Amino acid sequence: MRLYTHSLLPILLVTLLMGEFSPTETQLLVTKPVAEPTIPSAPICGSMHVGGIPESLLTQTVALRPNVGQYPTPTSTQNPKAQAYFEQGMAYLHGYALVESARSFHEALKQDSTLAMAYVGLSRVFLQLEDNKAALKAAEKAKSLSKYASDREKAHVELRFAQLKAVDSLSNQKLLNDYRNKVYGIVRRFPTDPELWLLSGNSYEKFATGRGQGSTTASIAIYEKVLQMHPNHPAAHHYLIHAYEGMTDYKQALEHGKAYARLAPNLAHALHMYAHDLMKTGNVDEAIAEMKQTDAIERGLYANENYESMYDWHHIHNISLLALSYQYQGRIREAEELVKERFNTKRPINLERTFYNKMGYPTLLISQNRDTEAVPIAQEMTKGQTPGERVIGHYLLGMIALRKQQLEAARASLKAAKTELVVAKEEAQTDWLNAWLDPHPKFLSALIALHDPAVREKGMADIRKFQASARDQTGPDPWIEALFQLETIAQVAYQLKLNNFAEEATKVLAEHDPYYPGTHFALARLADLKGDKATAERERQLARQGWAKADPFFLAQNFPKK
Repeated sequence: MRLYTHSLLPILLVTLLMGEFSPTETQLLVTKPVAEPTIPSAPICGSMHVGGIPESLLTQTVALRPNVGQYPTPTSTQNPKAQAYFEQGMAYLHGYALVESARSFHEALKQDSTLAMAYVGLSRVFLQLEDNKAALKAAEKAKSLSKYASDREKAHVELRFAQLKAVDSLSNQKLLNDYRNKVYGIVRRFPTDPELWLLSGNSYEKFATGRGQGSTTASIAIYEKVLQMHPNHPAAHHYLIHAYEGMTDYKQALEHGKAYARLAPNLAHALHMYAHDLMKTGNVDEAIAEMKQTDAIERGLYANENYESMYDWHHIHNISLLALSYQYQGRIREAEELVKERFNTKRPINLERTFYNKMGYPTLLISQNRDTEAVPIAQEMTKGQTPGERVIGHYLLGMIALRKQQLEAARASLKAAKTELVVAKEEAQTDWLNAWLDPHPKFLSALIALHDPAVREKGMADIRKFQASARDQTGPDPWIEALFQLETIAQVAYQLKLNNFAEEATKVLAEHDPYYPGTHFALARLADLKGDKATAERERQLARQGWAKADPFFLAQNFPKK
């Protein structure tokens, strides 16, 4: 087994990583018996909303469901149903299905009102919903039940307060290190608890809010250790997908994605994660199939449980990536249906991220030369309630103006976008917003410079910086969005008759994704420029094969009859 180490890992934690802990499932389940509680049930949640989600939804009765990634996770309850609901809650927590996780933990508490670990789970859910007050309140309730908890469970409760303290000051490195050290000390005391190991892996992310998506090499070492002890732990496979994606090791990520989907076939996010790296390794048909199944699971859930999709952040993420995958194959009508749904879906929380819901639809329209339809949408976005919407609205209007060779109008839109970006950064709570918004004005600025002979050299330099940044995108949405932007750069260079730069840009596109039909199309165009008819025909044929399922109007646009 490959085991990664990290220079910042505490020495004793490295010792634990390299140790010979191989507990059996039976050993893991041994826990200190606790007397059956006799106290009455207490109110579970005192607020009307948690993280913008109605309390009535979070406490709504839920059934036990098979194959959503459950794994034996011992608690002190003597109630088998409470235990089963707790393990279901943990599976959903690790799979980012936050509403279903909260419902499951609440159901566990209905079965056993003294189950401290269920409140620990709720605290973690509420933190992911970005409701720190609710997370602290749940942690305090867990602490109030300490007399019913084992020493190991009390340690889990301690960690809630350590993490929440660090979260309250995200930029405070000392508090983050204190939290890491706290986890490390508790792992040392209870080295056979995989949940503690997973928390340790999460703690080595950049921020104390880490939940497995921003893993470092330290995190990889820890998750690999979990799999050494428990080869079929779904959460360890899940977090390793994210970790290896961050290292651009998509084949390794794919292996863990396949395992996660196998271990949790009824969990929407498990199938979605498998799709991530099927897409990046050229298996787009299979990726689409996995995302369609993800979508079916989610829509079935909303229909059967009677709640709106806007309360599940994952739905928008999945249909966004599915739409981009349809666009990848030239299936524009199917993509358009999904980006329209995304555009019209409201956000109950994180309103500053509204632009994420809205940007896909006009962007798709512009990519298909439907500027007349895109302009009024972009104009409306420039009047949006949030600065992020306004940034993207001005950016889109600038891109449309540039296509029409209206450089002054494009510059005016760029100036307006930059002004709104300053406002967005002032209001941002984390660097998430900046990471998503920043590239768009930079992209527009570089393209404007490329169009202007007076500053073209600077434009090329800026575009090369942008290309390097785009190539560094490893998350699924940024990765494929970067692909289409790299394609645009190659197209613009070709249209401006900058043949050497067009060749350079086409090679960057091919490095990012050699499987993309648009890459083959760009390579054919480049071969035509060089008079290499054989290569041009071969690459054009590969593009046609890749776009075999494309809409007829898309094919007519790209392969006009002579």
